[in-house]
Amino acid sequence: MAGLNKKPSKWTFRAPEKIKQRSLHIEVIADYGGGHSTDHAFNEVRNHFYRFDREQKMRTLTTHPVYAFSTIETGFWIAQEGLHSEHSDLVIFSNTAPRGDIKWHGEERQSFVCGILDNNIPIFAVNAGYNLSFVKDRLRGLWEVICPNEGTQFRSRDYYPEATMAILRGDFSRIGKEIQLSKIIDIPEFKLASVDGYGNLKTTIKKSHLSETVLKSKIIRVTINGYSHFALNTLIDNVNGKIYDLCMFQGSSGGRLGNYLEFVRLQARACDDFKIDGPIDDMEPIVIEPVKI
Repeated sequence: MAGLNKKPSKWTFRAPEKIKQRSLHIEVIADYGGGHSTDHAFNEVRNHFYRFDREQKMRTLTTHPVYAFSTIETGFWIAQEGLHSEHSDLVIFSNTAPRGDIKWHGEERQSFVCGILDNNIPIFAVNAGYNLSFVKDRLRGLWEVICPNEGTQFRSRDYYPEATMAILRGDFSRIGKEIQLSKIIDIPEFKLASVDGYGNLKTTIKKSHLSETVLKSKIIRVTINGYSHFALNTLIDNVNGKIYDLCMFQGSSGGRLGNYLEFVRLQARACDDFKIDGPIDDMEPIVIEPVKI
C-alpha cells in the first residue's frame, strides 16, 4: 500500500492482505453503560467501526460492558478475553478512563495506544489505570496511536474506530512512539476485579497469595468495601456450602497458571452482602482472616 510507512518489527498481527473479508471479530470492552448493562453508546461505536471498515474485514462486533470508570475491571476482562478466550480473528478495543474523585495511577495523558500480545491478538485501548496491567507481561510491544485525543467528549466514536481500522488495513503511519512496558503499573493485590451477572465477586487474589493459616481455616472472615462477613473456605477438601452460604471459591478466570479466587453467595448475590455495585479502582484491598472454631 503506497505511502504507508514500515510497520514496527514487534507488530506481528497478520499482514492486511492476509486478513480475509468478513473475518475479524472486534470485542469492545468499555464502561459506556455505567454499570453491567448495555448502552446506546455501544451501538454508536459499532456503527462507526462498520463505517470505517472500508475493505469489509469485519465479521462481527460484540460488546462487553464494565463498571463506570473501572480500569481494574476493564483490564481484568482484556486479559481474560485476550489471553484465555482468544481466537485468531479477535481484536480487542477498549476505552475506559478514570474520572472524578476516584484515585488512580498510570499514564496521566490517557493516550490511545495499540499493542500486540504474544499470541498475536491486537489490543487498542486507553493507557490509563489498570487497563493494561493484566496483560503487561504478555505484550510484545505497545505504541501510541497517532490520532486526535481531544476536541470531543466521545473519542471512542469520533476518533478511535477510524484509527483502529486504519492500522488493521496497514496504515502503520498511525503507529507512533513505542511505550516502555515497565511503565505500566502492576496488577494490584487483594482487590475486587469484577462483579458478574450473578453478583459473584471476582478478585485479583490467587490461592498462592494466601497465608497457611487462611488456607487451613475452614471458616474465614472476609472484609470488602468496609463490610465483614464469615465465609466457608471451599479450597479445603470436603468443605462445601449449602444454598445461601457465602463461600470462597477457586474461580473460573485467570488461566491455567492459577485462577483468581471468587466470593459467592450460593443462589444469591454476594455483591449485596458487601454493598457493592461494581469494582472501583481505589476500593480498599480485601482482607481475609482465619477463624478459629
